[in-house]
Amino acid sequence: MDTRPPQPFQDLLDLKEDPEDLSDLGSLGSPPASDGALEHPWATYEGASSEEDAPRAPPSPVPPKPQLRFEISSEDGLRVTSATIEGAWRGVIEKVQEARASARLRNLSFAGMSGLRLLGMQHDAVTFLVEQLPGAGSCRGYRFRYHPRRDPPRAPQMNPSGCARAELYLRKCTFDMFSFLASQHRCLPRGPPPREEEEDEVQLKPTRRAASLELPMAMRFRHLKRTAKEAVGVYRSAIHGRGLFCKRNIEAGEMVIEYSGIVVRSVLTDKREKFYDSKGIGCYMFRLDEGEVVDATMHGSAARFINHSCEPNCYSRVIQVEGAKHIVIFALRRILAGEELTYDYKFPIEEPSAKLPCNCGAKRCRRFLN
Repeated sequence: MDTRPPQPFQDLLDLKEDPEDLSDLGSLGSPPASDGALEHPWATYEGASSEEDAPRAPPSPVPPKPQLRFEISSEDGLRVTSATIEGAWRGVIEKVQEARASARLRNLSFAGMSGLRLLGMQHDAVTFLVEQLPGAGSCRGYRFRYHPRRDPPRAPQMNPSGCARAELYLRKCTFDMFSFLASQHRCLPRGPPPREEEEDEVQLKPTRRAASLELPMAMRFRHLKRTAKEAVGVYRSAIHGRGLFCKRNIEAGEMVIEYSGIVVRSVLTDKREKFYDSKGIGCYMFRLDEGEVVDATMHGSAARFINHSCEPNCYSRVIQVEGAKHIVIFALRRILAGEELTYDYKFPIEEPSAKLPCNCGAKRCRRFLN
């Protein structure tokens, strides 16, 4: 069995036995002599033992990026190159100014002139043609003047809850089941031409005779149900939302329309009004007497759309026909075709904090409904 130490350790032991050699070496960390007489004992075992000392491959060259260069040249040898259009024209302007100064000419003023304008790109005809070049649609920061760029359709955003049907729907506006009546596309009725007015009077003569003041109230009321729809209509109103307008001329004292609906007790009006408010539905009620009220909100005639006016052309009256009470609207004066029907709501006077503004626009407007 070989018990000799390894070769490096054997060399160190030999050095310890010779003190003169140790004195020549000096300190352990000192470098060897320049003449190379004494060599470090570990020199024979030095070498590339790690990956860091291994030779590295040269880095791959980065391909040059495309660049846009502007060059302006002429036949007499002038040539200017720049990375921007402004720089290219600036070089041309400097050359022109130098040539004029050498010829003792006054310098030209180029104030307000840009590179695009000098190049002619701001001309309408040039802009119209350049916007049609292939690839012009790839310009993101340019605002097209004649050929707008059409963006590709975007994918819909992901719903956070996964399904829109599982979310709570919040209504953006108050529900109005009669919004179609206030459409701007429904035109107001126009009266007949003057030459046809006599023929219209002859055709409606029997009907108007039935609704005249000379006949009994019950007979006039029965004819009213058949003629009310032909005489009035609901259209957009300048006073408030929708209003009732007459389609033909109505004489003074003539029955116009009945305010119909569901007859309920007075004690239920507050409960019904709160229910309609919770649903966002407008409330239409008319007091018949002290104990009963006509509720025309859900089931009623077009008379519920008659607006208030401080100078009305109609009035309301409660009549009794065959033992039943009815609210009928009468004409206060002669009403021409296309005129809006109004009557006085006669609301009780309330405190200033609970006042309702009036929008009738009459000359003698009281400014408030109550």
